[in-house]
Amino acid sequence: MLDGVIDIAVDGQAVGEVGPGAVLGERAVLETGRRTATLTAMTAVSVAEADATVIDRDALTRLAAGHRREQIEQVEPTAQAAQTTAQ
Repeated sequence: MLDGVIDIAVDGQAVGEVGPGAVLGERAVLETGRRTATLTAMTAVSVAEADATVIDRDALTRLAAGHRREQIEQVEPTAQAAQTTAQ
């Protein structure tokens, strides 16, 4: 994303906003086209587009590892395991 502000919603719930420098659509590239969020432009937006065939998937995987949703998905199984053990 080059310029502007985009609102991000997951399952109809707003989860944040992103601006210049954000990488968008990486989950779809890594997960064979599956969308995980809805993006809504809050201002005029400028983006650069890259075809999935020219993206370095290893670099994108490393970038996605720091992605907020990826971190939440890694924590949830651990929390569920702790609950199961406590019961």
